[in-house]
Amino acid sequence: MIYIIGIYLLISVCYGTNYDFLLANGPTHISSNDSYYFPYGDPKYDIKVKLLQVDPHTGLWINLLRGGPGSILGTHRHYDQVYGYTLKGAWGYLEHPEWLSKAGDIVHETPGSVHTLYIHENYGETETLFFVWGALEYLDESGKTTHIEDWRSILKTYTDYCNKNNLPIVDITYPKHKVPDVDFKNNNDNNKNEL
Repeated sequence: MIYIIGIYLLISVCYGTNYDFLLANGPTHISSNDSYYFPYGDPKYDIKVKLLQVDPHTGLWINLLRGGPGSILGTHRHYDQVYGYTLKGAWGYLEHPEWLSKAGDIVHETPGSVHTLYIHENYGETETLFFVWGALEYLDESGKTTHIEDWRSILKTYTDYCNKNNLPIVDITYPKHKVPDVDFKNNNDNNKNEL
């Protein structure tokens, strides 16, 4: 521990940068039970996302993805790694028919991988906990980029959904610093969670 603190102090002194956010002074807690599922991807499919946490410092965004049988999430490329833990149902990638992720399975997606997530038709509603580092680059049928999703854009989608539906916005950022380029204002006068 002394070694880590020493390195922290050396970096701070040499570079004049405040790295306090790297030093945890105890456990953190985000009440993600209060956040909301919102539609995600192509509206013709029944896929929803519940954003649990975003970390502006690491680019990590944690979410629950829920989808009905036969739903498809667009083809996308990962800029960094992703871990998924299947809570219920079953899902896979159209490009990898050799496996199917069922409840209790863990999937690791490597940086640069390209695939199309689908919810298997025979296992009912599916729910998976995803830890996503970096961005997803969504691609059309010819492989051209349609849009890029990262912690910043998914957070904006979440806050826009809350504002549109007059729902209180739960602060799911960690470390707890306001993100300067995302508008967190909420028009709901009863919102006690306003940032």
